Amino acid sequence: VAFADSYFTVRGVSTWTGTQDQKEYALIAGTEYIDLRWRGELNGKLLFPDTQWLLFPRSGVVDDQGRPVVGIPEILKRATAEYALISLTQTLMSNPSIDETGTVLLESTEVVGPITETKKYQAGFIRSKPYPKADGYMLPLIRGAGSGGVYV
Repeated sequence: VAFADSYFTVRGVSTWTGTQDQKEYALIAGTEYIDLRWRGELNGKLLFPDTQWLLFPRSGVVDDQGRPVVGIPEILKRATAEYALISLTQTLMSNPSIDETGTVLLESTEVVGPITETKKYQAGFIRSKPYPKADGYMLPLIRGAGSGGVYV
């Protein structure tokens, strides 16, 4: 929480609010999202594969100078904070709706004044929503994305 508080303060982000517990819950949601969304796509390997529950720390991850990254990279902390900020106001990865035929549907609801319009779309495989800033922080950690290094 201290990292996220400092990170958002220096950026002038006033929407990072709530109690200590609410911020912790948001950071847990951000961490879980990273673990679900990016599983199988990260550079390196789990540092403790037999006992480790989260995707970091990892071995085989290097910075932009080719030096091994030890511990939790700064860029991962930034991504986690950004996902946590989003989680304060919305669900990062929502469950899909399924109609009576078993077809997966995506719903879109739009409210304009007293009018509410809901549309349902059929979807095959549901991918996660794009979160450009947080996803951008994750890119250097992803296999085959850019240089493959972690910028710390």
